[in-house]
Amino acid sequence: MTDNPYAPPEATGGTMTGDTRLSPPLWNPNAAALWCLVFGIMFGSWIHMKNWQAMGKPDKAAASKRWLIGSTLLFIVSFALAFAKPESLAGSFGRFNFFFSLAALLAWYFISAREQIRFVATTYGANYQHRSWGTPLLYGLLVLIGVGVAGAIVGFIMTVANRAA
Repeated sequence: MTDNPYAPPEATGGTMTGDTRLSPPLWNPNAAALWCLVFGIMFGSWIHMKNWQAMGKPDKAAASKRWLIGSTLLFIVSFALAFAKPESLAGSFGRFNFFFSLAALLAWYFISAREQIRFVATTYGANYQHRSWGTPLLYGLLVLIGVGVAGAIVGFIMTVANRAA
């Protein structure tokens, strides 16, 4: 037996029922993986981390947090390299960046995301409290806009600096 009110039914000696009150509020982990195609691995790993926390799985949440930190560092390095050598984006660096990012996304999916997708499907099925996507999608959009604005500002500053030199 467990003290977690949202523990999987087998942990409490029960069976899965249609009562969504027996589950924690979760974002659909499969949808989180799909939204990564728009917002990147950082988005999905954050959603999955929050889901693991809600399900009382701190070790799994910590693993998702490592993916979040790693993907954030990867993004920062990629962003910085794009501005350090912008002419290379159309060439081999751009292709490398695309394929490396795609490989990282696939690695995250098969190493981390798929586990949560399967866990939620086998533990709760479709009978869990579905969290609204409004706030996370709004934050994802704001981050994309912020990155675009930051990129435009850095690009403008670099253009002005190059002309002055």
